[in-house]
This record gives sequence, C-alpha cells and structure tokens, in this order.
Amino acid sequence: MGVVEDLKAEIKMLRGLLDQSQRAGRPAPQRPAPADVAVQLDLPEVVRYPLADFAEGRGRNVSLPESVEEIAEVIGRGLAVRLVEGTRARGKRRWRRQLYVPAGISEDHRIVSLIGFDAARRLSFSHGNCILELPACHALRKAYLADHALRQWDAGAKISEIAREMGIEQKTAKGLLDAADYWRKRLG
Repeated sequence: MGVVEDLKAEIKMLRGLLDQSQRAGRPAPQRPAPADVAVQLDLPEVVRYPLADFAEGRGRNVSLPESVEEIAEVIGRGLAVRLVEGTRARGKRRWRRQLYVPAGISEDHRIVSLIGFDAARRLSFSHGNCILELPACHALRKAYLADHALRQWDAGAKISEIAREMGIEQKTAKGLLDAADYWRKRLG
C-alpha cells in the first residue's frame, strides 16, 4: 500500500509541475464574479400575454400547477402566468421552463420588464438565488383554447373555420367543443 500512495503523491506533484509550466509567463486567470456567472438568459420577446389575461379574467377558476400557484401567492395570478408565458422552454423536454431569480434584482433585468419592478422585487425576496421550474400550465391552456373555440362556435363559426383560425386540426377543434359543457361551468 505504501508504493501506491507514493505513486499517487508523485503523480499529484507532476500534475502540479505540468500546470505551472503551462501557465508560465501568462497572467493568472481571473475568476468571474458570482453575479457574472449567473447571467440571466435572454427571455423571448413576447408581445401579448393572452394566457395571463385569461387567468385573471374568465379563467380565474382554472387551477394552476403547484409551483406556479406558489409564485402567484407572491406576485399575483396574472403576473405568475405572464412569467410562465415569457420564459423560454429549454432542453429536451419542451414543457420545462427554467428561470433564475437573482437575490438582488436591478431595474433593467428581464424579469422586471415582464412583471414590473415591484413584483420582481417581491419574487426576488421570496425566491432569490433560485432556479424556478415553471410548468406550461396545460389546464389553463386547454381552458383558454376551449373558451376561444366556444366563443367562435357561439358566434356561428363552423368547425373548419375554428380549426383554421386557431391553427389546429378539425379533430382537435371538435374535441374542444365536445368539452364545452365542462368548461362552461368552470369559466367565469
């Protein structure tokens, strides 16, 4: 066992010498400040937030995922959904949205442009230095689509017109209309 430990120590010393020789004549690399490491990724430019408006209006009785509900308790339901809508989906799982919330938030931060400085400050206080997993709010999206299809149907549109205007298949539009009774009871 003594030979193995001696060899490990010698390897460690040789790696240190190799590292020193590679850095010879070069300035030591400077480590970035923690704030620079945690740079907020640019979020997509969203012009309209129809889901957020719907969540505060007719869709106020539709349940939100638990993590979004937790954020809604801090900043409000509409702003929490707006944060979900304005955050880019990342990775292989397209339904996942991740958002880093810094502990100290400046007025020019992207989160501030989404939800306002006061709400961003409250979010930073409650969830500072956290990476939030924001689910896609499928139930709210489904309710929004069903409500939109239902309003068009009530206005006299055909299934093919509804499907074309919403950018979905006719089968999907028919399915949304079939669930109309379910959503009529739940929407305000």
